[in-house]
Amino acid sequence: MACRHPIVIIGGFLVDWTAYQPLATTLETACRVPVAIVPLTQASWLYASVTGSYRSLLELTHTTVEKACREHAAGRLNFVTHSAGGIVARLYLGDENYDGIAYRGHRRTATLITLGCPHTSLLSWTRRTMDFVNSCYPGAFYRTVQYVAVIGRAIRGAFPGTLAEMAAYQSYRLVCGDGTVWGDGVVPVESGQLDGATNYVCEGIQHVPNRADADWYDAVLTQWVRHLE
Repeated sequence: MACRHPIVIIGGFLVDWTAYQPLATTLETACRVPVAIVPLTQASWLYASVTGSYRSLLELTHTTVEKACREHAAGRLNFVTHSAGGIVARLYLGDENYDGIAYRGHRRTATLITLGCPHTSLLSWTRRTMDFVNSCYPGAFYRTVQYVAVIGRAIRGAFPGTLAEMAAYQSYRLVCGDGTVWGDGVVPVESGQLDGATNYVCEGIQHVPNRADADWYDAVLTQWVRHLE
């Protein structure tokens, strides 16, 4: 398939942007458009967690978007996001002032795809931003943007259980309050879905990219890539 608009990838919490280079290469081949990655590092995310603000992440996103649109003479683009990168994108789309900025990115966004994004979360350091996003821009908020939310269903949390089940239990409990639900090993299925979006629950897909022993969201790329414009 061929897309009309460039793609910008926003990665997840504590994952260096270079981990998404294989996905970028795959998307460039499949969609035949340029793909840029927002250069978020572990340090970027640690700074955001310490300050409790995503402003610095939004600034890096805006710089990447501006460069992609300028270099490719693009008026609109597609976002492909992983984990908390989906919240950064939803913030970037918004019209409301957040910590002194509002980029109004919905005006140049065709499609927003979230992969394993916790659209709801009880984590303390994310609560202020999460509450802001879900109160100002609930669900698939902007009608001019196509929203697609993809979540894996690979591990049911259990304690006691296997190492993977116990790790999932702890993560799910922190995100949604119940450690015994199904999810991708980090994000519960319910949290990974977004009201009003096109939602996919994908069996066997786990949260962490580039693991040799588990399928990640690129394994079901054919299911969600067709929504990119």
